[in-house]
Amino acid sequence: MPLGISNNLFQRIVSALLLLPLVLAPVYYGGWWFAALLMVGGVFMATEWVALTSTGNRLVGFILAGFVVVLVGVIESVSPSASLVLTLFLCVAVVGTISVKLSFLKRLGWWLIGFSYVSLPLVALWWLRTVDGLLVLWVLLIVWATDIGGYFAGKGIGGPKLAPRISPKKTWAGLLGGMVLSIVASLGLAVFAPFGPTGTLLIIFAAMFAIWSQVGDLFESGVKRAFGVKDSGGLIPGHGGVLDRVDGLVFVAPAMAVAVLVCPYLFNVVS
Repeated sequence: MPLGISNNLFQRIVSALLLLPLVLAPVYYGGWWFAALLMVGGVFMATEWVALTSTGNRLVGFILAGFVVVLVGVIESVSPSASLVLTLFLCVAVVGTISVKLSFLKRLGWWLIGFSYVSLPLVALWWLRTVDGLLVLWVLLIVWATDIGGYFAGKGIGGPKLAPRISPKKTWAGLLGGMVLSIVASLGLAVFAPFGPTGTLLIIFAAMFAIWSQVGDLFESGVKRAFGVKDSGGLIPGHGGVLDRVDGLVFVAPAMAVAVLVCPYLFNVVS
């Protein structure tokens, strides 16, 4: 093992390098290649969510995963209104959250939240890819940069905790490190492949989405803490499960889609 690199970090690096082409190639080719990526990711997310929240057995997870596959197939073939679909799933998430608060409807609530938690980012990514593939790449870069910058800044600087009751290892230094690297990565992408917002707007959006990515990370940490689970799964060495890898993506992709839908001119997109 390379000197100075922990076993966990080494596993993270190797896993990331192996997964990178499996993610970027479908993003580049689009169409059913991208749909297939969303389907596979959605199946893992759905089954892990059911196991994580203890809302059913493996069969229940596969049923939810089946809904996800059908959903992706429909949006790829029919191309429904993105704003309508996103609004629908947001409403389902709200209903699910209310149901969780009602003790006798908790199981249904976690089901509804899980359905939206899995479906929202898939619909958002699909729609963003139809608008401009670089927007999907930007979403991925923001999430990855926030995670990497947060990891190294948090480890190297430490300091005050960000949300100690939810995730004891997260620090304010880590958040700032993630924001800085997100901005740098966004500017780098804009230099090599001009897209979307420019200049100051690009920096502002990169920083805001980095913060929102961290919120997504904390949300999943909160769910895991509520159910006494360390990782959502063990599929990816050094990372845990698929949900552990896409927690920021789950929040950033829909946020990006909403921002583009509401203010297309800021992203140089024709509405």
